[in-house]
Amino acid sequence: MKRGLPFLGIALGAALIGHALFFSKTEEERVRLRLDELATSVGWKGTSESASLRGARLRKVFGLLFSKDVALAIPELGAVEQGRAALVELALATPEEFTSLEVDLGALRIHLDESKEHALAVGDAHLTGERRSGPRSTDDRAISIRLDRIEGEWIIVNIATARAQKDRAEKSGVAPLKEPN
Repeated sequence: MKRGLPFLGIALGAALIGHALFFSKTEEERVRLRLDELATSVGWKGTSESASLRGARLRKVFGLLFSKDVALAIPELGAVEQGRAALVELALATPEEFTSLEVDLGALRIHLDESKEHALAVGDAHLTGERRSGPRSTDDRAISIRLDRIEGEWIIVNIATARAQKDRAEKSGVAPLKEPN
């Protein structure tokens, strides 16, 4: 029995190393999961959730997703919004003409710096809204999302969007974050 203990320890150690090598998520996968959480949190489908319940849910989720001083730049707003509380208020002010909103960030390309402490996700976000009266509305927007690894978690510190695709011909390069070469 005592002779089997070293072999058991070696087997257990090999299993742990194998699990770490083959099943743990890469930093890029962890950033992608954070982006998926963002898309899920801001979208909704025909829910009867009250504004106060939605606000409480968003404050909780945004507390996990965003830094306290997160910056959001949307050209149509005319100014940069600063802080989680401002983002919650902005999310709650979504036009009442929509019964659902889907956000797809799957097309974003993720770039990690060499230290793997900072990430930039850039590309087009696809938005689909279902109107109470009228046709379904879709929009593609260029977006940059900067995330920093803070205390082991990927936290969103900056979001910048360009004007809606139909307006892009009129303006160029609104987003302050640029994709690395």
